[in-house]
Amino acid sequence: MSPERQKPRRRFAPAILFAILPVISLAYQITAKSSANKLADAKFDLGWLALAARMPSVQLLVALEIAAFAAWMTVLAEMPLSAAFPLSAVSYVLIIAASAVVFHEPISMLQIVGSLAILLGVLLIGRGAKTVERAAAGRDA
Repeated sequence: MSPERQKPRRRFAPAILFAILPVISLAYQITAKSSANKLADAKFDLGWLALAARMPSVQLLVALEIAAFAAWMTVLAEMPLSAAFPLSAVSYVLIIAASAVVFHEPISMLQIVGSLAILLGVLLIGRGAKTVERAAAGRDA
């Protein structure tokens, strides 16, 4: 049986990592910030917890966390952790951009430089992973 038949999710793992996980992470962070803003003036006690549990945005947070867990389990079952986790850092850049666009938070030049460094690191890790895969495929052939 070919490896593709044994592991049909393998071809979807990179798509999940690059397309779905950053979007889920971004949605989670925006929803968390929005929920926190709404709960900021409430006293932190059992009433706060009950209020939070009734909020649609907090319920969405729970759903997004479950979706992220399912997506991560799929990715980690099919990709090396050493490649998957660093590549997930793309979501950090998206979150910084969203903080400026959605919440009108200031972004410093240092954050911009850091974001560019993250993207460069992701590019380098991606190239390194491809090199390792090619080397491993050559040994298996």
